[in-house]
Amino acid sequence: MSLGGEDRGLSIPVEQLTLLNWLGEVGASGVDERLGSLVSGDVTVVAERSRSGHVGPRTAEAQFGADDRVGAKIHLPGRPAGQILVLLSPASANRAAALMLYDAVDDLSAVSTEMARDALLEFCNIVTNAFVDEWADLVDTEINVSTPQFVSNTEREIMRHVVTSYDDTGLYISTLLGLDDHDVDVSLYVFPEQEGFVSALGRIDPGVILQ
Repeated sequence: MSLGGEDRGLSIPVEQLTLLNWLGEVGASGVDERLGSLVSGDVTVVAERSRSGHVGPRTAEAQFGADDRVGAKIHLPGRPAGQILVLLSPASANRAAALMLYDAVDDLSAVSTEMARDALLEFCNIVTNAFVDEWADLVDTEINVSTPQFVSNTEREIMRHVVTSYDDTGLYISTLLGLDDHDVDVSLYVFPEQEGFVSALGRIDPGVILQ
């Protein structure tokens, strides 16, 4: 079965596609645990939707919308290599930043744009590290992440830039995370370097999905 898209797609067996979707839920469980231990108050993270797909420069417009998104782009420099995007609507981004700053400042209305951006990047950094750490445990390896870079554009343009800027990128895993108690929705996209990632998938027993 092929993921389709453009000519950089790899053929991935059906059982591995199921595994890709399950990995989104596994990563979300790590985010729930990490945020719950670092942020004051109740924080429950739910994986509301996980899926996999393939996108190229000419298909980004059809697959993604023109709504504004802010968040972070994080490079995976090791093996598996790739890119991660943590994207939020402007309203969700403001609430996520406020969640991070709640214990640090007395008056959130006085927070500067720079401080709010730094808080959002820290939020994205926590989400990313918690997410990939769950994967690292599955394949018994360390997955390194770079410093988050702030991104702001339409979802479509952000995706187009990712798939045109890096070789062997197009396969993605998308997970929608909901922090319902704080009215924050987070879309996390993993764009792995395909050949190495498919090889890593082969080391995971599909039977773990049933455990």
